[in-house]
Amino acid sequence: MRELTEETGVDPTDVAPTSHVPMYVEYGKVPARPDKGEPEHFHLDFGYCFTTACADVGSIQESEVAGAAWYPLGEAERLVGHRIARSLRASA
Repeated sequence: MRELTEETGVDPTDVAPTSHVPMYVEYGKVPARPDKGEPEHFHLDFGYCFTTACADVGSIQESEVAGAAWYPLGEAERLVGHRIARSLRASA
């Protein structure tokens, strides 16, 4: 929740996680980013799914994300895959 609000400006009182368990975990090598002073390193990413009826995307943290938006489930599945629907079914 902290990362969601920090990086997208979404009000945390306007969203609910579909599960307290990540919908995915990814691990991989990240190339060096000299412009940010970061050497090559490994990154562990935990992905969560949130739902909302009224949350607006606020000011995004452009150093971390390129953009943020809310999508209906079908469109979100098309963009990032079926793991979102699995997360929603698991929370039901």
